[in-house]
This record gives sequence, structure tokens and C-alpha cells, in this order.
Amino acid sequence: MKPAVALVAFWLSVAVAAPVYAAGANEWQLSLRAGIGVVNVGSDHPWGVAGGVDVEYGLTDAWALRGSLEGSTKSLSANKQAGTAAGSERSDAALVGITYTIDVLRLVPYADLLFGVAQISGPLAPPVTMFAAELGLGGDYYLTRQLRAGLSFQYLYRPQDLLENPQQLGSSPFTFSVTARCGWVF
Repeated sequence: MKPAVALVAFWLSVAVAAPVYAAGANEWQLSLRAGIGVVNVGSDHPWGVAGGVDVEYGLTDAWALRGSLEGSTKSLSANKQAGTAAGSERSDAALVGITYTIDVLRLVPYADLLFGVAQISGPLAPPVTMFAAELGLGGDYYLTRQLRAGLSFQYLYRPQDLLENPQQLGSSPFTFSVTARCGWVF
């Protein structure tokens, strides 16, 4: 059997057997995220731990309002050649925006656009607090009607900086994270 035929047969059997679990209007979702993140400061790119808390309210089956508190941190050793002290490079953000989901049976891919305030601090650069935007992509799988698990990717940046220097993804500090996500719908 050819791989494409096997893949189609598998998804058809899943579609027939599995009930549809869609994120609904007027439902709340609380999600916790944990994973890895990078704070890009100049030529340094320290990877560390990242996490967040998301709260969403479904406006329709496809659109939701979303609020997120998130952060990442990476411990750094002193580098005498670069002139940096030991410490932790941190990013923290408080954001609000929208999420668009596409319900595919139990699998729910989504994209989000959030705006808010972010702070980046640590030994690599002076602390900066900025207006920030975040683009996110992810997918959740409904384990039950209320419990879902998934994976999400977030790119946090300063919008005006990205417009000025799109090839380098901006010149100001920005963060990128990949996190596992566990959510509860109520």
C-alpha cells in the first residue's frame, strides 16, 4: 500500500470513529505552557526555560479573546572577552489579543495575534520595556471534552522594529519559544 493511500485511510477511519470536539462560543479555557525559549539580544542567543499562562474566551467556534502572561529566563556565565557579567537574561510579557482556531475533529490548530507590554533584562543589554506584539501558531488535541494538550510556537517582537528591518527580524531584542501546552475548557 502506498504511503499516501495509507495516510488517507488512517484519517478517514479517525474521522468516522472520533466524535468532534470543537472549542465553543461562550466557553473559557485556561492553559499552562512550559518549554524552551530564546532571547535574541544583539549577537547573543541564550536558550533557556520558557512558560506562560493563557486565558481564552470563545466569541464563536473559531474566534476567541486571549490574555497571556509569559516569560523566559536563561542563566549566563560571565564572559570577560565580551565584557558581560554573570546573571540571568529574562523576558516577561503581558499581552491581550485574538485567537483563530480551525476545528478538525479532535485536533485544533490555531493562530494568535497579541499586543501588550514586554520587558527584557539581563547582563547582555540594558533593561528595556517596550510595546510588543506576538504571533503564535499551535495545535491542541482534545484528550477529553474539557482537557486538551498541544504544542505552541510564539514569536514576541517590537512591531515598528520588524517593519524597519524585516530580513533580520528586527534589530531590537526579541524572543522565540516552543512550549508544550495543557488546557482546560470550562
